[in-house]
Amino acid sequence: MASNDTRINERLAEILSFPARPQSQHPSPIELSFIFFSDANQGLDNRYKLIFDIADFADRHGFEAVWMPERHFHPFGGIYPNPAVLASALAVRTKHIRLRSGSVVLPLHHPAEVVESWAMVDHLSNGRVDLGFASGWNPNDFILSPGTFANLKEVWKERLGTVRRLWRGEPMSFPNGKGKDTEIRVYPQPIQKELNVWLAITKLDETYTYAGHEGYNVLTMLQGIDLDELGRKIRLYKTARQEAGLPPEGGKVTLMLHTLVHENLKRVEAAVREPFFNYIKSALTGHIQSLPESERPSERELNKIVEYSYERYFKTGAMFGSVDDVMSVVKKAASVGVTEIACLMDFGIDYSLVMESLPFLHRLKTALAREGLARMGGLE
Repeated sequence: MASNDTRINERLAEILSFPARPQSQHPSPIELSFIFFSDANQGLDNRYKLIFDIADFADRHGFEAVWMPERHFHPFGGIYPNPAVLASALAVRTKHIRLRSGSVVLPLHHPAEVVESWAMVDHLSNGRVDLGFASGWNPNDFILSPGTFANLKEVWKERLGTVRRLWRGEPMSFPNGKGKDTEIRVYPQPIQKELNVWLAITKLDETYTYAGHEGYNVLTMLQGIDLDELGRKIRLYKTARQEAGLPPEGGKVTLMLHTLVHENLKRVEAAVREPFFNYIKSALTGHIQSLPESERPSERELNKIVEYSYERYFKTGAMFGSVDDVMSVVKKAASVGVTEIACLMDFGIDYSLVMESLPFLHRLKTALAREGLARMGGLE
């Protein structure tokens, strides 16, 4: 009979492993954005310099958005405890890009608090806010709201509707400090009358179906699945939209991919090997800390899992290489229904190399736009 450690090792290895990349099929137009998630100081005095500089580049060169997460009490992502604060800073230094939470952990917050904070950002940005919401999973995060951990999924779904109603300016009642139900409206009223909502989803089919039925967009990643399997889940999402009387092609599906696009694959491999290895290990320790002590893998076993995950992830779950190298990944993603790729670049790569790589991403964006025009008859 397998030991607890063996079962946990197998499960963790499955989480970050992927089958071989399938060939691209008939692609559709796709947007590129940037997403931040990890704690990567890159030796800079200001931890947020990389974020500011990428956002400035994205704003000048027509990228779709920047995404900011909410993370708590762990080095992995720990510099992002409040995405609204970071979005406020970006709102006053950018003019065009959408500012998105990726994602607010809704069971940790009162809906009125969320709307108040992001309504301010909506004003500071002149109406460029979109919000992604997550249910949360790490019990340590729920130090902020221990009473909502046991039924976090139900709280997540319930509060989503409340946030949307408050955003529209509808009055709602909540208990005040004396326990008396009190009707409120949130101020300032956002510039945008309707809130664009994304749900952060990983692997559960029923959550894709729920998002489609409710008319929400999707923010996802390749956690233990490949693009073909993601395509199957997107079909469930579109079917649910259609059954709810919504246009099946109307929903947006954003896929997060670790990204470094440069001149050649060998340079990329040399650049990402150590930081990406450490990134995966840091991410896994965040999952492991929620396991009972007796079920946690040893350091040696953890390193084996990380090594295996790194090799598989590099080949099939990221955009690493030249523009030509990554083009097939983007086209395949578009062919299965992904409408936007959120490029994750803050996983420990040297700051100067990240900034040096940005023009290659812009070149990719231009090439995709050109192919999109070709499919619509604008170019031969």
